[in-house]
Amino acid sequence: ADAAVVNLVRSLFNPVASFSTVFTDNSLSGLVTLNWAVGRDANVYASYSRGNKSGGLNLANLPAGFTAEQARVRPEKVDAFEVGFKSRFLDQRATFNAAAFWTDIADYQTAITEIVPNTVSTRQYIANIAKVRSRGAEGDLAVSLSDNLSFTASASYTDATYVDYANAPQAAESLNLGAIQDLSGKPLAGVPEFAWSAGVDAGAPLGELGGRAVRLYGHADYAHRSSFNTSATNSAWAQVPGFGIANARIGLKTEDGLFDLSIWARNLFDADYFLNLSAGNTGAVTAQIGEPRTIGVTLRTRL
Repeated sequence: ADAAVVNLVRSLFNPVASFSTVFTDNSLSGLVTLNWAVGRDANVYASYSRGNKSGGLNLANLPAGFTAEQARVRPEKVDAFEVGFKSRFLDQRATFNAAAFWTDIADYQTAITEIVPNTVSTRQYIANIAKVRSRGAEGDLAVSLSDNLSFTASASYTDATYVDYANAPQAAESLNLGAIQDLSGKPLAGVPEFAWSAGVDAGAPLGELGGRAVRLYGHADYAHRSSFNTSATNSAWAQVPGFGIANARIGLKTEDGLFDLSIWARNLFDADYFLNLSAGNTGAVTAQIGEPRTIGVTLRTRL
């Protein structure tokens, strides 16, 4: 009787499970690129690549009804298409690159985390999603106005969706509708639709100190991303609001690297933001919070 009670309590946290399966994986990958120089400082290109992510075995506690076949994690197959151009101008002091991309992923691997029914424990395992697609455009600009001033900027738009995911786990707030849901056509977790960044570097010579040229320099950058979901169920409780982070640095250094003293700040404006949110079946929502403003001093030397 005592052993039965012990096994019952144990099963609430880590049930005993066993299965037998084998796994083999063979893959073929490659890249084909066509490039055309349309001028001395510009070219356009198109590429196709086939990639793979190895499969494997689920060694965790799996839901009831999983077969040995389902315990195998099938390899991902990635077909990626891209067209774009690269250019230089302003006497090669500026570059501008842009590209459009389309990526299809078959048997996309994702981590599923769920509460085991009628217990207080959770389980996590890897599952395959039939098809995922990511498409969009991106560009970046860099301009060096002089030896003392330069700018950078980049932006991207990404439409990442589950193309075929009819048996997704149900979101915690919709469990009254059933244990699974159809996420086909819904946004892929963890991918913001828009992202952009900008940065500036500036400097000025200050003369000499002990026979060494001394330079004042500064750097600032800002990066922003739009709202995105961080759950495998697209739970409304796991929708991370968009946020932007600014960083800055100002310093003094010798041109030969003998010393470099700088004051820096990460998250300069002390923005409050989440890295991820996780909604549990109990109604609790946990979060990983982004780092607050951090200020520091760095001294480097090279002898």
